[in-house]
Amino acid sequence: MPVGPLVLAATIACVGSSFAAADAALTTIHETRIDVLATTEARFARYRAQQHRVLARWLAGRVSAVGLAAVLLDDTLEKSFGVENAVVPALLTVLLYGALAAAFSAVARQRPEATARLALTWLFPLEWAFAPIAWPLSWLDAFVSARVTEEHVVDPASAEAELANAVNVGQEAGTIAEEPAEMIRNVLDFQDLTAKDVMVPRRHISAIDIASPLTDVLGFVTKDRHSRYPVYRETIDNVLGLLYVKDLFDVLNAGTLAEVTLDSLVRRPVLFVTSSQPALTILREMRSRRLHLAVVSDEFGGTAGMVTLEDIIEEIVGEIRDEYDTEAEAALHKLADGRYVASAEIPLSDLEEQLGCVLPTEGAYESLGGLIIHRAGRVPGVGEVLELGGLSLTVVEADATRIVKVEIHLRPPITLKPPVAAPSEGDASE
Repeated sequence: MPVGPLVLAATIACVGSSFAAADAALTTIHETRIDVLATTEARFARYRAQQHRVLARWLAGRVSAVGLAAVLLDDTLEKSFGVENAVVPALLTVLLYGALAAAFSAVARQRPEATARLALTWLFPLEWAFAPIAWPLSWLDAFVSARVTEEHVVDPASAEAELANAVNVGQEAGTIAEEPAEMIRNVLDFQDLTAKDVMVPRRHISAIDIASPLTDVLGFVTKDRHSRYPVYRETIDNVLGLLYVKDLFDVLNAGTLAEVTLDSLVRRPVLFVTSSQPALTILREMRSRRLHLAVVSDEFGGTAGMVTLEDIIEEIVGEIRDEYDTEAEAALHKLADGRYVASAEIPLSDLEEQLGCVLPTEGAYESLGGLIIHRAGRVPGVGEVLELGGLSLTVVEADATRIVKVEIHLRPPITLKPPVAAPSEGDASE
């Protein structure tokens, strides 16, 4: 049996598989990436300008390659073995082309940009050989596309996942820096946040009783160093309005402090939101009403917490620390000897991210303090130590009802697993 026709048939099948690989490579590359490449490389610019025509020629090349290879095999088998049935060479051709196309396309999907560059350069002369065959296909594609409205069905979840994946790829490739990449991820996660996720808890709210003398208020705000305060009557569950410190200092500068009451300085109305209200909705409401603070109401109409504009923005850009913030006030502070001091209210997800550990979440808690109370079955006192896997947790500040600060000592391994049986009582969340 002559070898030449078989080699020629295999070569033609390889050429057809090259067209298949080129198609697979350009299908793998995202449209936006092709647009970027088209601005810097002429071959991608030509492809973008003549995309339908190029793809039609590649399709014609694949079909023609299979047909030519089948004819060669048919002629060779007939002359060598007297096989006149066209099914056998056709089947062999399809199997050969299918195997080669699958192998070539697999490589192309792993290295799409490199494959696309080679294809757009070396297959360009061959395209013209198939142009007469491809012209009807290109015309038919343009004709149908012009008369059929394209249906754009966008799945929000898929779009978000695609964008997140693009950010990860860009960061790994070095085209997106770590900080912008983290901000983009924060923006994607922001739509799932609620007031409960970003609020300052009730016990940490700095508020002022409306019955307080202005001299006392002045001393308080000077020491506390915030710009806005909720003002309440008798209990913080009855918030009347907000005090802007600049209004108080305007009165002080005017020398009329003795003539003014706190009630006259209170700004009303207050923006009240629920703990389940989306943070994005709260942000829009704050912008439309030009407010920087909202009070979070619980299910009984009391005050559950407070949300500030800074709290919301920090979810996107990260912690914003002004000139009055100290390093000790950070949620997690690393000491010189490698130990950490953490706020008991730091979310476990943040702690895991910053320390690179995995913490158990089998209980109804979200914070470090909640984890310690859940494991201990009570509120531990100052100096008590809790060993959890590779973590040594020492309570350094606490009162009768809550933990305030915890010292963390890491010892590998630091992957913690849930206990076999959780405590039957004393569960709490911090």
